[in-house]
Amino acid sequence: MSFRHKIIPMKTPNKTKFAILGLLTIEPLSGYDIKKFIDQTLSYFWAESNGQLYPALQELTKSKWISLKKPSFKEKKARKLYSITDLGLLELKKWLRSEEEKSVHRDEGLLKLFFGTNIDKEECMQHLKNRRARMKSRLTEFQSILHQLQKRSSPHHLYWLLTLYNGIHSVKAEIRWCNQSIKILEGRSS
Repeated sequence: MSFRHKIIPMKTPNKTKFAILGLLTIEPLSGYDIKKFIDQTLSYFWAESNGQLYPALQELTKSKWISLKKPSFKEKKARKLYSITDLGLLELKKWLRSEEEKSVHRDEGLLKLFFGTNIDKEECMQHLKNRRARMKSRLTEFQSILHQLQKRSSPHHLYWLLTLYNGIHSVKAEIRWCNQSIKILEGRSS
């Protein structure tokens, strides 16, 4: 008789709530505004779906980490605004001071390249050229954001600039790597 042990993976704590709490330190926001802010800024390094966002808002409200201000009868068109509470700020600070967990990185392009011996080199090179083009486009986008941020000033901007610089340096490194990889596949020296 053989015994199989069922391995149950440990559930990773949901970090969506900390993204929300962080945004609410900037200003009170509606659920729509939170999603829009994430899509326009954080999504370059931290993605959240509506399926993650709205349950997290409910959980945060229930745990009293955020409060919800509903519009009065007279303010029909006003949105429901979420605000961080003192308890929520305390939890955010505790998380900010804690050691970060290992991030799971998934890159379909690298996975395809890893198994590239199964297709022509030209096809692999085309994937790399397409990736390089996307990175050049993203670099242009980042430089535009940098230009906009340098015109503004608030306590948050310094930290936003630091994360943006990470994106700029990462994209430039990715472009260099694409160029080097294409040369190697073409049979030229690295």
